[in-house]
Amino acid sequence: MNATAMRTAVLAVLWAALLPAHAGSTSSREWHFEVFLNEKPIGFHSFRLSDSGDTRELRGEARFSVKLLGFTLYDYAHRNLELWRHDCLQRIDASTDDNGEDFHVRGAIEGEQLVLENSTGNSILAGCVMTFAYWNPTILSQQRLLNAQTGEYLDVSVQQLGEKSLQLQGRAVPALHYRIRTGESDIELWYSTDRDWLALSTTTSGGELRYRRLPAAAGNGSGYGD
Repeated sequence: MNATAMRTAVLAVLWAALLPAHAGSTSSREWHFEVFLNEKPIGFHSFRLSDSGDTRELRGEARFSVKLLGFTLYDYAHRNLELWRHDCLQRIDASTDDNGEDFHVRGAIEGEQLVLENSTGNSILAGCVMTFAYWNPTILSQQRLLNAQTGEYLDVSVQQLGEKSLQLQGRAVPALHYRIRTGESDIELWYSTDRDWLALSTTTSGGELRYRRLPAAAGNGSGYGD
């Protein structure tokens, strides 16, 4: 067995050990977003968060498809499973098909470190690691965040842009506006006044990408509109 296979086997054992027992009461929340490129709908991104004691399990799925005259110009599919304890990532298993280019990020806590394996190699991250977990406003106080698609641990800076009115489902909603800068891109986020994630916007090579929150009934889960 080579070193990579050994590392994968170790991570699998740690993954199983870290699975939540789901003992006691549990609760869940969902976020469902319609995704637009230059105001044209191209797909969705959905999240389901389950809480059990001090453990939280997040499952996410995204599908985008950009078409022109019946031809597919760009296709994207992403799935991720994350286990959190309080606000610290304990394990991650993410896979992405970015227009035919495959990525994966897998990792688990070993002692006080998060051991990661991604498409380009392995890395070890110390301390409390957070992904770009937009559903958790605690990310707004972080200086580094983990990219769940590539496995890169990026320096970030956060700017608070004040309170603004956001149009959601045909009505104006007061929202707190933030910008996360990574050095590669700017990501703008909007949260309700009680810190619930409402919207996202960023600029890509194809134009402006926007997430618009759907009401709870559209996704059969809790969230905006409850």
